[in-house]
Amino acid sequence: MSSWANDPELVATFRQEVEDRLASLCDGLLKLEHHPQPRQLVAALFRDAHTVKGSARMLGLDGVVDAAHRAEDLLGAIRDGRFDPRSDLVDLLLAAAEGIRRGLPGASRPISDDDLAHLIAALDAALEGQNPVDVPRLAVSEDEIEGDDANRTKTGESVRVPVRRVHGLLDVVGEAELETRRVERGVLELTGLATEHVRIVRAIRQATATDITIPPEVSENLHGLIALGDQFMAAVREMRGSMEDAQNRLGQVRDGAMGLAMVPARRVVAAFPQLVREVAGETNKDVRLRLVGEEIELDTRVLDGVADALRHLVTNAVDHGCETPSERLTVGKPAQATVTVSARAAGSTIVIEVADDGYGIDEEALRLTAIERGLLTADTQATGQALMSVLFQPGFSTRDEVTSTSGRGVGLDVVRTAVEDLGGTIEIHSELGAGTSFVMTLPVTLGVMRCLVARLGNERYAVPVTNVVETISLTDVETSTVAGAPVLVRHGSTIPLADLGRALGVVGDRESRVGVVVRYGGASEQLAWAVDALEGELEVVVKDLGGFLGRPPFIGGGTIDSDGSVMLLLDVREMAVEQFTRGIAFEPPTVPQSAEHSADAAAPKRAMRSTSGRAKVMVVEDSIGVRELQRVILEGAGYDVVTAVDGTDGAARLSGDPVDLVLSDVEMPGMDGFTLTRTIRRTRGWESVPVVIMTSRGDEADKRAGLDAGANAYLLKSEFDQAQLVDTVRRLVGR
Repeated sequence: MSSWANDPELVATFRQEVEDRLASLCDGLLKLEHHPQPRQLVAALFRDAHTVKGSARMLGLDGVVDAAHRAEDLLGAIRDGRFDPRSDLVDLLLAAAEGIRRGLPGASRPISDDDLAHLIAALDAALEGQNPVDVPRLAVSEDEIEGDDANRTKTGESVRVPVRRVHGLLDVVGEAELETRRVERGVLELTGLATEHVRIVRAIRQATATDITIPPEVSENLHGLIALGDQFMAAVREMRGSMEDAQNRLGQVRDGAMGLAMVPARRVVAAFPQLVREVAGETNKDVRLRLVGEEIELDTRVLDGVADALRHLVTNAVDHGCETPSERLTVGKPAQATVTVSARAAGSTIVIEVADDGYGIDEEALRLTAIERGLLTADTQATGQALMSVLFQPGFSTRDEVTSTSGRGVGLDVVRTAVEDLGGTIEIHSELGAGTSFVMTLPVTLGVMRCLVARLGNERYAVPVTNVVETISLTDVETSTVAGAPVLVRHGSTIPLADLGRALGVVGDRESRVGVVVRYGGASEQLAWAVDALEGELEVVVKDLGGFLGRPPFIGGGTIDSDGSVMLLLDVREMAVEQFTRGIAFEPPTVPQSAEHSADAAAPKRAMRSTSGRAKVMVVEDSIGVRELQRVILEGAGYDVVTAVDGTDGAARLSGDPVDLVLSDVEMPGMDGFTLTRTIRRTRGWESVPVVIMTSRGDEADKRAGLDAGANAYLLKSEFDQAQLVDTVRRLVGR
């Protein structure tokens, strides 16, 4: 067993995953003999065995790896039609699953080396065609059982809490937060009533004091009513203070509960050095693994959901991506290849990248292989991401031979499915001769999600920001028609435009004004959903809709809005996939267009601005809603706008040509706005670029810190005024 496998937490993690896969495998095997489509079922079982083998390899369990490998081969033979799913083969595969389970560290009934050898021999005999095959019986001694019980770890400083309980706690906290919002609305209403009461009574008293004479007892009653109103307002203020304290404490409980469900990426990537060493040894390569961002934390359900995908990518990076030492030396590279696995936080998402410095992907060879296998037409001109997407097709492999690591048609289709099931996206970037990287963008947590609130008629829906590429004003963008379907012309390419309300069956008067561009596959696979309006960003506690409804199509869950109504969480990526798969032609959305912003008028207007020295502004903001609002305002004022998703992204752009002004938030992941401002002041060519800070931090100390960092202006989001923003930019840019 490898040295890292002495870590109890990591061993427990891998054991749990293997046991889950084995349970799925056994369940499927029991259904196999009488299944109406056995080969379809075997394909899923094959993947389970493949995953078990990969996990066992990282645990350093050579015997278990051999058993899993042969079980995988036997399932592959059944899948390919070489063998029928006979009962003796099912029995043997069930015995193999039991043997693998008992071969894991810490098993309650550990398998002996002899029994494991007999099991492997029986699997070999089955693969050679023995019919019927002899299924070995696996024995266990009482000493082994007692010894295992005696050596179980006991700890008094920690407890293991099932993840479902943590997320159950989050559900309760979310409901409690909603209750406090309802109380807050009630308090605000009471405050308004109390204020109005005092105003009316005082107005009556002032009128009676100047116009007519009133009896003393009436005057005293008015005094009493005013005093009562003041007491009422004092009670309301106290109630509001208590409510705010309760909200703060609930927030702390929610953050604490979320923290319980968060685990470091190290829990999965710690096993990769062993994996890289073994795959490199099998393929005669010299490969160094570089790990970055191991301490980044994310929801255990997200990490567990993507763990297998990461192992596939690392295996592929070594096996497919890296060259042998002699090949690298021939092209002038160091003999040792490098595979890098990195993780970084980006707002409410985490970006995980697996990169190698190897061959890179030969687009021409990939195109020919895809044409040969019928995945692309012979006259295809696909390049870039559109071409790379064929790598995610089920069963696609560029290898003709089958090894323990490649050529089985298992890999990137599994990776893509795992990532998209979590609401994430994956992209491939490659340069021939320089290497390939797979970039996954995933939500940090599945329990609480940051969403855009989209309005469709009188209905409101939540759209997870992890699915969103950008939002654009439909009145300010060029639209056209391709093959009878509406498209947006954006960044030199066309994006299909569909009406989200029509797709969801929303009725009533509507007028689509905003396009929400989502990625539903690779970077080139995008669709713009037309919505009536966006009402900002909201952090929502996601709840299942219950067993009665199950999971309706395109609905990822629901949340309760502050007014007590249910707001559904849309899976706009799934909607896009479904619509394109079914080949549905979308009706164009109803978009209001004035003469000034019509598609025909927009293009020459933009061209005129670009030739007349249009000033460029860089907007640095991690909130997609705020970022897009600022972009739309500044573009409407005649500026060319580029955006950065956080301070780190903004700093990375300082290597290019300077812009005319930077508009930055303060509180952002990675690098904050103050640090970015100081970095701008130290960067050659950017030293004199004006910087405007726009933030919700309004303390005098914060303002001084911003100005001391080198900001030219400091604006508050709480006092946001569109005209003030544009005037400030014009004053600093000079046009």
